[in-house]
Amino acid sequence: MSVQATSQQKPSQETPTEVIHRARRQRRWAGLILLLAALALYLATLDNGFQPEELRGGDLITHQYAQVQARPSNAPGYPLYTMGGWLWFHGLRTMARLIHPLPNPIPLLSSYSTLWALLALWLLYRIICYATRSRRHPAGFWALAWLISAFYAVTYFFWYYATTTEQYTSAIAQTLAIVYVYQLWSDAEQAARAERPGTIPPLRSRSMGLLLLLAFLSGVSLAHMLTIAFIVPPLVAVVLWQAPYLLRSLRTIVAAVAAALLPLASYAYVYIRGAAHPEWWGAGSWSDASQWFWSFVSTAQGREELGWGLEAGRAFFGNGFPELMWQELSLPFFVLGILGILLLNRRLVTLIYGFMGLTLLFSWAYRYGNWYQVILPVYPLILLGVAAIFDWVDRPRIERISTDKTKKIRENPPNPRSILLLSLIVIAIGWRLNASLPQADSRNRPSDDALDHAAILLDQPLPTSANLFAAVDDALALQYLTEIWAIQPDAAVVSSQEAGRKLAAGAPVLATWRAAQTLADELPPEIAPAIQSHSPDWLLFAPPGQAPPSTAPQAVVDTPVTDGVTLHGYAAAPSPAGAPVTDGPQGLDVTLFWMLEGGAWPDELAISVRPTMDGAFIPSPDDPAAILQQDAPGPARGMMVATSAPAQVADAYRFPGAETADGITVIVYRPVDGGFENVAEMRFGF
Repeated sequence: MSVQATSQQKPSQETPTEVIHRARRQRRWAGLILLLAALALYLATLDNGFQPEELRGGDLITHQYAQVQARPSNAPGYPLYTMGGWLWFHGLRTMARLIHPLPNPIPLLSSYSTLWALLALWLLYRIICYATRSRRHPAGFWALAWLISAFYAVTYFFWYYATTTEQYTSAIAQTLAIVYVYQLWSDAEQAARAERPGTIPPLRSRSMGLLLLLAFLSGVSLAHMLTIAFIVPPLVAVVLWQAPYLLRSLRTIVAAVAAALLPLASYAYVYIRGAAHPEWWGAGSWSDASQWFWSFVSTAQGREELGWGLEAGRAFFGNGFPELMWQELSLPFFVLGILGILLLNRRLVTLIYGFMGLTLLFSWAYRYGNWYQVILPVYPLILLGVAAIFDWVDRPRIERISTDKTKKIRENPPNPRSILLLSLIVIAIGWRLNASLPQADSRNRPSDDALDHAAILLDQPLPTSANLFAAVDDALALQYLTEIWAIQPDAAVVSSQEAGRKLAAGAPVLATWRAAQTLADELPPEIAPAIQSHSPDWLLFAPPGQAPPSTAPQAVVDTPVTDGVTLHGYAAAPSPAGAPVTDGPQGLDVTLFWMLEGGAWPDELAISVRPTMDGAFIPSPDDPAAILQQDAPGPARGMMVATSAPAQVADAYRFPGAETADGITVIVYRPVDGGFENVAEMRFGF
C-alpha cells in the first residue's frame, strides 16, 4: 500500500539541502527580475523637467543644488545622503557626456532616488522571504514576497518619490534595512546562544557584527531623516529583550554607542562647505560660520514651522489621515496588514508596532509638519503584515518519507488557496498600477515648461561672463541652466542691486525685454546706461560713458529714412530653439542697424518690420487673415537712451514661423489724424 502511494505521489529525488539550494536560486532570480522590472518602470517614468512652482523652492530643487554643488541641503543638511548624491550625479554625468556634451541633469539626479527605491524593494522582498520561511518554503515564500513587493513598487507615493529628486525612498530603505538586519541579528544571536550558552560572543562574531551594524544604521538617522530615529527605542527594547546580557558588557555598549555616533562625523562636511560659502546660509543673521552651523543643524527653522496639534481628530481626519493610507494600499490590505503583523514573532511585532506608534504620535502632535511624508516608511511594514496573513492562510503541512540512507522530500502540488490568494494580489497590482500611473509618471509632463523660455534665452551668442537680469521665473530657470545644467556656465544671474554695481564697475548687463523696464526703474539715478537690442530676447545695458559694443550687419544698405536717420544695414538668422533643453519651433530673427546722427530717435516716428516670401507678406500663424509683422515706437522697442553724439543702434525682432522667409520690408511711419503716414518703405532680400 505504501509502495503504491509512493509511486503515485512521485517523491522528489532531492535531499533537503538540495531543495533549499534550489529554492534559494529561485528566490535570487525572482528578486533580480523584480528589480529589473521596477527599474524599467521607473526609468520610463523618470522625472526630466520642471513645473514653474518646482523652481521656486521645496525639497526637490534644494536637493538638486545640494547634490550638484556639494552644498548642505535642508536642515540638518542630510550630509550622508548629499555626499552620496554628489558622487552619484558626477559619476553618471561623466559617463553621459560620452553621449551628449550637455546631458539633462534632472533624470541623472532623479535616478539617485531610483537607486534607493530599488534597494528598498529588495529589502522588503528579503524581509518577507525571511518572515515566511517554512518547511514548505525553506527559502521563504518568494512568490508571495515578489507580488507584495511589486504591489508596493506601484503605490503612488513610493513610485513618485522613486522618480523625483527627494530623499524619501532613502528613508524607506533605511527603515527596511534596520528591520532586515534585526531579523538577521535575531537568528545569529539565537545560534550563538545555542553554541556558547552563558558566554558573551566576541566582537568579531556574526551576531556582534550585525549588532554593531544595527547601531550604525540607527545612528544614520541622526545624519539623515531624523524621524527614522523613532524606530530606535523599540529596537533597543527588542534587542535587550532577546539579549539582556548586553547591558553587562561595557565593551559591547561602548562599541554600539560609537557605531551609532559615527555618522555624526559627516557633519564636518556641512561645516566645511558652509564656512566656505556664506552665500548659502540663507535668511538670518550670524556672526560667524560656527554660529550659523549650530543654528542650521539644530533645525531651528524647521522646528519653527511645526506646531502642537493635540486636537483630537483634526490632525488625522481633518487632514486626510488615515484615509490616505487605505486609499494608497486599499482598505482590505490596510486592515489585513495592521492585523497580520500580529502573526509575526513577538519581538518583531513589538518593533514594528512601536515604530508605527511613535511615528503616528509625532504626526498627530505636529499637525503642521509634513506628516504624510513622515509616515512613508510605515507603508511597507503594513504590507509585511499582509504577507503574514496570506502566508498563514497558505501554509499546509509537508509530508516527508524516508528511504534507507537519505531523507527525501515529497512536494505537495500547488495549493488552490495559494493560487487564489496570489491571483488577488495580481489583481491588486493591476488596480494600483492603473491608479498611480497618471500622477506618478513624471516624464515629459506637458506642464514641465519651466526651463523652456530660459533655454531660448541662452541658446544664442552672449558676451563672455555675461550678467543676466530677468523676472523671477526666468531668473530661477537661468540660474538652474547655468549652474546645474552647465549651459553657458560663465554667465551669472544678477539682481537689480548687483546689476547696478556691475554697471558702475564698467561691466555690461543683459536684461530680458520683460524685465528691462524694471531694471531701468531700479537702477540708481547716477547710472544712466546706453540701451540697445542685443537680440530679440535681450536688451543690452552698457555702462555709463561707454558705447555699446558694435556689431557689423550682414548686409549694408545705408538707406536714408529722414533727416538724421539712416538704415545702415540688417542681419537675419534662425531663431534659437532652446537646445539642449527643448527643440522649440524655428523662426526668423532680424536685427536692424540704425545710424542716428543726433544720437536720438525722432519721437514721432515708429517702425514696422514684415518678413516676405517671394515678395509677398507672410500670413500670421495666429491669424491667417493678418500678416506677420512687428511694430515698435523706436529702436530697442523705444527703450534706447538718447545720446549727444552720433550712434549706431541695434534693433532686433523675432518672427515665429517665418524661417522660410527670403526678405523683409521695413516701414518707418508716423501717426496722423485718422491713420498713419509712411515716411519710408524699404524692401530687402536675403
